[in-house]
Amino acid sequence: MIIYFAKGFLLLQTLLLFVFSQFGTSQDTITISKPIRDIGDVLVSKGETFALGFFSPGVSTKRYVGIRYYRAAEHPVVWVANRDDPINDYSGVLSIDAHGNLVLHVKDQNQPIWSTNIASKSSNISTLARLLDSGNLQLVVNKTNEVLWQSFDYPTDTIFTRMKLGLDRTTGLNRILRSWKSKDDPGTGNCLFMLNTKSTSPEEYVYKSNILRWRSGHWNGSGWSGIPISPQTSWLFNLSLVNNQIETTISWIDLIPGVFSRYVVNESGSLEFFVIGVGDNYKRWVPIGSEPSDPCDYYGKCGAFGKCQLQNDTKFECTCLPGFQPKSPSEWSLRNTSGGCVRKRGQDSICKSGDRFVKVENVKLPDSSFAQLDKKLRLKECKQQCLQNCNCTAYGGIDTQEQVGCLRWHGDLIDTSVLIGGQNLYVRVDAPELAHSNGFFANKKRQAITIVALLFTPLLIFLCAYWLIRRKRKARERQLKLFNDVTTSSTTFQDSQKLDEGRRKPDLPIFDISIILATTDNFSPTKRLGQGGFGPVYKTKSEGNCWIGVSDLKLFLVLLEESYIFIEIQD
Repeated sequence: MIIYFAKGFLLLQTLLLFVFSQFGTSQDTITISKPIRDIGDVLVSKGETFALGFFSPGVSTKRYVGIRYYRAAEHPVVWVANRDDPINDYSGVLSIDAHGNLVLHVKDQNQPIWSTNIASKSSNISTLARLLDSGNLQLVVNKTNEVLWQSFDYPTDTIFTRMKLGLDRTTGLNRILRSWKSKDDPGTGNCLFMLNTKSTSPEEYVYKSNILRWRSGHWNGSGWSGIPISPQTSWLFNLSLVNNQIETTISWIDLIPGVFSRYVVNESGSLEFFVIGVGDNYKRWVPIGSEPSDPCDYYGKCGAFGKCQLQNDTKFECTCLPGFQPKSPSEWSLRNTSGGCVRKRGQDSICKSGDRFVKVENVKLPDSSFAQLDKKLRLKECKQQCLQNCNCTAYGGIDTQEQVGCLRWHGDLIDTSVLIGGQNLYVRVDAPELAHSNGFFANKKRQAITIVALLFTPLLIFLCAYWLIRRKRKARERQLKLFNDVTTSSTTFQDSQKLDEGRRKPDLPIFDISIILATTDNFSPTKRLGQGGFGPVYKTKSEGNCWIGVSDLKLFLVLLEESYIFIEIQD
């Protein structure tokens, strides 16, 4: 009964909040004479996009001052003033004090629970606080509108459009997201989302209990290399990085009017991305994605010099980069990769003549904290500089085009994973290992050629034999047809003049077949002289009374494949 009463009370309280916001003391500024109190007073931006007021999260009864979406479903809170100093009753008042600070007071207490704390800079200055349609609460000088303080510089667990994450080098202010302790407690949790501003190539990090849990990959000119922008989300927002002597910050703007997007780091250590739009009348926040989203997203999953690639359920997702092997094979076999990988031939084997680079394709490049960035160096020059430095373990291009821009890693290669749309990483491999690898692949190539030859040689022999048999069969058919034509028709000597002159020997006489048949008595056995290389030989006389030997007509025809017989006269 107590739980149901508490929930019903909170629901009534929320309804009263919005009733007062619509019909009560809603306004967009706080002045000395116009504070907001925990009786339903709400500060609403002019475009009614955001609202600031008192609230109790979840089932908690403690009171906080926060900024939330005004029209969007569920009205998620994006900023909390007194996140670590809740109020136990409804006596809270947010106002401008005599020193120009925005302060949160409670009944019967002289010291504020929370304050903008710029009194030393703004003593005796008339100020006011205004909530903008961007969701930014600003404390400004009344006459000049000079910004003295703003909520965008002190984010809690959420970042949204036009907010900046990262370092202001002029003030030393570093904007970091820190999770709530729980859904019922907006106090500072142990998970944070930040921009690594110490590296020459900034990256986004998510920590949980001071342990690095996820990173975005380096900035490739249009986005984070470890988070390929999908066609489904590329039209939603425009991301930009500023990295100069003044600041190193990341921010974005929503490209579609009426569409809002936000990132939230939650208490479990996940970074979640939500979108809501006017198309569905702001009824539902749509989750677009979260990081980390798969096992290979977790930082250093496969240890130093390891590579992570999602496999099926039976295969381990970790392998070592070329030229490396598990530091502890026994632990690796148990899928404990904390030791990572080491060079197969030891560190002393590198930086000798013959060192080369092996390309590893489509990967999320290693943590750039261990890399040196040169935006003007071409990839070929990058390779040469890496080769000349014994501590350089790998190099790669800034983007997938690999035109201009160089990253060179010195030391461990950590958090490399296979990624669709990823980049090429060129890993340094010593000469002996490279020779061994080349020999291995060469042997594999020879084996492949041998297998192909064994498979196709019998087929080739069969085809050749089939062709020869078919050719011989066709030749015999032509010869038989020719013989039938010769024996059934008389071919005159004059017809023989049609024979191609280029194929005759001028010193050989040509005899008509009918003459040969007549002089040999149609190849009578009585005219047979003996056996020759072309078969039986028959005796006959020519017109000059010269004896000649005539071989069997069929065999002559097989040999010559012609309609005429050439006979050399024997003296």
